Amino acid sequence: MEEPKTVMQVFNELRDRGVEVKYREVVYRALEKLLDADLVEKEYVRGRGLCYRAKAKTIVINLVNDSIGLH
Repeated sequence: MEEPKTVMQVFNELRDRGVEVKYREVVYRALEKLLDADLVEKEYVRGRGLCYRAKAKTIVINLVNDSIGLH
């Protein structure tokens, strides 16, 4: 499983991938929404602070039967 990342690490990774994100707060709010949807975990990592980690490598959204699967 992937290492947990801080909001700033996620922000920088998105920008490195060409995603135009102006504010770190936008990333924070998106991560909190993913947390509410039970798609990411939030944990405290000593020396780094609060970090987020995806619960699965792949998320399958089935619109026909209205389900979400984590793989």
